[in-house]
Amino acid sequence: LVKNGDPIRIDATPEKRTIDLLISDEEWEQRRQAWTPPPLRSSSGTLFKYIQTVATASEGCVTDEVGTASAAEIAQAAPKTPAIAELEAKVAELEAKLGQ
Repeated sequence: LVKNGDPIRIDATPEKRTIDLLISDEEWEQRRQAWTPPPLRSSSGTLFKYIQTVATASEGCVTDEVGTASAAEIAQAAPKTPAIAELEAKVAELEAKLGQ
């Protein structure tokens, strides 16, 4: 959405640390509506599978947590190995059965 030559404002003070794009709200909305995602760099194979299943960087870039209920659960599980996450899920399942 940002184009070459667009004016920006950088505030590097410790309180702010921002980069602002100085275009009108109308221009921003026009660009947003006209934008189309670029084609994927791969359409088959392992890289394509990775592209389709990887979580965002803020969620830990994991591929083995797809299908959890929320982004918070993905982020919470991200530092764990798949084996640990699976073991914890199994323990929770067994504890739930014991509690019935």
